[in-house]
Amino acid sequence: MLYKPIATDMIMKITEDDVIESLELFTRVPSFILRRWARGRTNLASRFRSQIIEGYSQLSESDRERVRAVLQMDVSDIQNILEAAHLKTGKRQLGILADPSSRNFIEINLGEIRNILSQEFHRD
Repeated sequence: MLYKPIATDMIMKITEDDVIESLELFTRVPSFILRRWARGRTNLASRFRSQIIEGYSQLSESDRERVRAVLQMDVSDIQNILEAAHLKTGKRQLGILADPSSRNFIEINLGEIRNILSQEFHRD
């Protein structure tokens, strides 16, 4: 396992409200493009490696804990949260990601992000 469970008394729980709070991250890409990428199982994380590293390095420790919590989650749980956020907001991008056919797309990209962060921030 690349990431150890969060070392706090309370495990951080990610909710649809967290997704809605970060909605801009999901809506930057038009829905028709996101759908194409999801269907094609595109590894976007590898294409945006430097932006991921730079963005993560600028996060507060609390926000890093949120990222680590998401990276530890089961994709089914992530998709359930995305579906709940989609129902609250009506944003197509959330519906696309919540669709079971997007599971592999999410798995591929989460795996790549885990690898990127592990290589950059967990060196011995």
